[in-house]
Amino acid sequence: MGLKFLLVLFPLLVVFVGILIFKRNAAEMAVVGWLVCFAVAVLFFETSVFVAMAASIYGFFQSFGISIAIVFTMLIIFLMKEVGALDTISQGIKRIAHTKEEQALFIGIGFGTFVTSLGVVTPALFPPLLIAMGFGPSSAVAISVLGYNASTSFALLSIPVTLPADLFAAELGMTSLEFGYDFALKISLFLPVIATVISCAMLWIMGGFESLKKGFVPAVMSGLVIGFSSIILVLVRAPIMVLGVIAGLLSMIFLYLYFIYDRKKNGIVIEHEPLDKDELIRALSPWLLLILLASVASIPSVTEFLRSIDPAFTHRFIAYETINFNVFAQVYFWIAVTAFASFYLLKPTREQSNRVLKTWIKRIWPPFIAYSLFFSIAYIMAFSAHTLVGQSLEPIADFDQYNMNFIVGIVLGDIFGAGYIFVAASLGLFGAVVGGSETASNVLFFGIQRQVSEQIGLSDSQFMTIYASHGVAGGVASAITPSKINNAVATIGKGNELESEILRKHLLIVFILTLILSIMTAIFVNLAI
Repeated sequence: MGLKFLLVLFPLLVVFVGILIFKRNAAEMAVVGWLVCFAVAVLFFETSVFVAMAASIYGFFQSFGISIAIVFTMLIIFLMKEVGALDTISQGIKRIAHTKEEQALFIGIGFGTFVTSLGVVTPALFPPLLIAMGFGPSSAVAISVLGYNASTSFALLSIPVTLPADLFAAELGMTSLEFGYDFALKISLFLPVIATVISCAMLWIMGGFESLKKGFVPAVMSGLVIGFSSIILVLVRAPIMVLGVIAGLLSMIFLYLYFIYDRKKNGIVIEHEPLDKDELIRALSPWLLLILLASVASIPSVTEFLRSIDPAFTHRFIAYETINFNVFAQVYFWIAVTAFASFYLLKPTREQSNRVLKTWIKRIWPPFIAYSLFFSIAYIMAFSAHTLVGQSLEPIADFDQYNMNFIVGIVLGDIFGAGYIFVAASLGLFGAVVGGSETASNVLFFGIQRQVSEQIGLSDSQFMTIYASHGVAGGVASAITPSKINNAVATIGKGNELESEILRKHLLIVFILTLILSIMTAIFVNLAI
């Protein structure tokens, strides 16, 4: 079993070595990683070529919720940059947050949580804005992939929480709503600490001890507001879909009020050149439209209506798996609508439009390939040790000896025994890095976490704590997920060296965060919280 465990990890190790040592970009290594994972699954894990290929195609389609959102978000941001909208927004933000530390926290933590919760992918959105504000490429990418991580569980209108609730509630004798609120609460209990550490880590990456010293108070404030507002919102039964939206908005409000208070206390008066409010609204119009459309589409009754009129509601895929595209109800559809509407709102010249489209077509492929193939890798691992029986996909007789995901969980459970509670979060980290998203990790690894929890004698409540730490670790993983780093780097047109630099810097932070999360998990499990 030990050799199989190493073989499961091998594709991911190949990807990391390629990026860190050989300085290849994530898109190239996604192709290599997919080929390696495909070969490993077929040669060592009782997976037919047909099933591995089917899993790859299935993963490709499942990635649309992120990959297509990224493609059209990049179109919006390139257009905004070309017409000068980002410069205008930059000047507006500088009136709220004056120092680099304040700007990083306001954008990365507050606004990042807000827009990510609505479904916008910040690695595709923020880097050009931060560059326009005077940040270096390394800081721009770090803020974009690190800032919002603590609240990733509430991204995309809380799909990482609501989708597992819909799929697995019955296994614990709960309704979907009961599961969702229990899961969301246990996730939120980790956030005051994790969000605060992430806020401080972001400042450290940006400017070392000096930036951390300058921004320590607002960093702690932003983290605590994100964390405690999430707990309170769950306790008062606020709609799960908007938890992150409200938490991000509250973080921005508290930071803004603190900035005003701090300047008054210290007698700081900063003069600004006049800013045309109409021009600022025009510059912001694509984001305002997107926020409006995403908010309306998230209303449950509207969502159900959009699903009912979707011509691609269900697609039967290769005889055994079904994909619910729900195109009109997906945020990527509304990002695409906003992208096309932005040409009307921002009124670029023909020359500007041509430059935007050329840049867009040139730069979208690496992140699109990276996200798509990492999803394919995740589903090859999930579908390994399955075979096609009639019209359904069934596990083989020795499934628990050959399924790649199952092996990771069982080996960790066997090695650590009751001490598994200290390493359970690492499985969430692994799943999100391989799959490219917390949602994929939460869905694909639920059964494994459940199996190991039962194996070491945990109650259902203790299992939910384990599963919550798994989810939070999946959010933390965004800092080192190759597809997200590649996405951020692609939006500013930088080379492979920057991806390698960011990955190296973030590995230590992710290790520390996962260690803290593991200790908290063990405490919560033992206290039956």
